[in-house]
Amino acid sequence: MTTLRVALVQQDTVWQDPAANLARARGFVEQAAQAGARVAVFPELFTLGFTMAPEPFAEALPGPTTEAVAALSREFDLYLVGSVVEAHAPHPRNAAFVTAPDGSLVAAYRKIHPFSYGEEHQHYSGGEDCPLFEVDGIPCGLQICYDLRFPEPFRSLAARGAEVVFVPANWPVRRIAAWSTLLAARAIENQMAVCGANRVGRDGAGLDYPGASAIHDAFGETVTKGDAAEGLVVGDLDLDALRAWRKRFPALKDRRPEVYRRLGAP
Repeated sequence: MTTLRVALVQQDTVWQDPAANLARARGFVEQAAQAGARVAVFPELFTLGFTMAPEPFAEALPGPTTEAVAALSREFDLYLVGSVVEAHAPHPRNAAFVTAPDGSLVAAYRKIHPFSYGEEHQHYSGGEDCPLFEVDGIPCGLQICYDLRFPEPFRSLAARGAEVVFVPANWPVRRIAAWSTLLAARAIENQMAVCGANRVGRDGAGLDYPGASAIHDAFGETVTKGDAAEGLVVGDLDLDALRAWRKRFPALKDRRPEVYRRLGAP
């Protein structure tokens, strides 16, 4: 039986304090290892919070934050999903990354859709790619928070074989119903597991975050879901069931991209 145990970190992020958040990260990773997780996923911009003043915190990728997280991967023998403000012109990029148990950087993803409603597009440049990577041979992908509202990148990942997508987020309480619904929808329509890690607490901009981190399987069913408490949300993904469902009900084969292209033309 092929399974993957995932730990979602519901962190009450210390506002714009990378040193404090990285110091706290070790405890969460240790708990994830003790729980038998193979992957631990931190929320979006877990060293800062969802800041609209990213320039002072921008760094190279790989750089100091990836190195710090990679050291935790080596120490606790885990894959870790972190995020960072990546230096870039004309604006920094909101980037997620994955480190492996050997300390290597196995993937980096730049948020494609800056959250224009919150003016993120004025402070961050959008990304251009959705890398596919492996966790113990399982094909995986990354998306970040607001990306969840856009099905196209998830479908692209699914078409290339992704079975699990990790979604670090800072999703506020006022829109939490959409968070839960969209996590399940992206899982159902792509027959993939979707794992969303959301923060808790209040940020420096006055927004409240309710956690509700969740893991959905390829049927869209909730494997596990968190409340508003800081801590870990841990669940097991059955990859054999996912693969059997895709084989038995091959909905993705019924796609008609040639028609979609015409429908989307001017």
